[in-house]
Amino acid sequence: MPGLSDKERPVFRGLHWHRHDNYSFFIPIDWHQFSWDDGREGVVYGPDADDDQTVFAAQLVDLGFDITAEDEGAIAEGFFGAIEALPGVEIEEREQEVLYGPRIHLQARYCFDDGGQRHKRWVRGLYRHNFQVLLTAQGATPEKFHYWLPMFFEAMLTAGVHLTKPQEADLETGNLSGLPQ
Repeated sequence: MPGLSDKERPVFRGLHWHRHDNYSFFIPIDWHQFSWDDGREGVVYGPDADDDQTVFAAQLVDLGFDITAEDEGAIAEGFFGAIEALPGVEIEEREQEVLYGPRIHLQARYCFDDGGQRHKRWVRGLYRHNFQVLLTAQGATPEKFHYWLPMFFEAMLTAGVHLTKPQEADLETGNLSGLPQ
């Protein structure tokens, strides 16, 4: 990261492969695992057990219908509309695309206000079959977001969505999709 010396960058000590039936990603091994306070399905990880605002989170939602490429507009409208409704939101970037399968991929990076605090967040919405996987990297402050960005990148960019839980043998063969090869 520009402007940070090696002493000021987070240190990777190793990675843990978090595997779920419908998604997987790599997360630093020394991060703490939390549960969602409101009982939603998914997982939350953070570098500091005392900071529940600097986190990487995954949430699974069964949409109750199978996704088609024609759903992109309505899904994008809901996804980006929810972000635009946040207090004091400033959207830095947004992206949407339909991939083979069909899979719909949406993402945005933005800052917003919550309880008198300015947060920075990167959220990706991955839609496949009948489910949505929301991946969220958030810093309690924009500065914390930028500090932890290399580790957020690792989790975000290794994330996959699939129909069956990947196995350890899949890691050895490089098949992280959970799909038969």
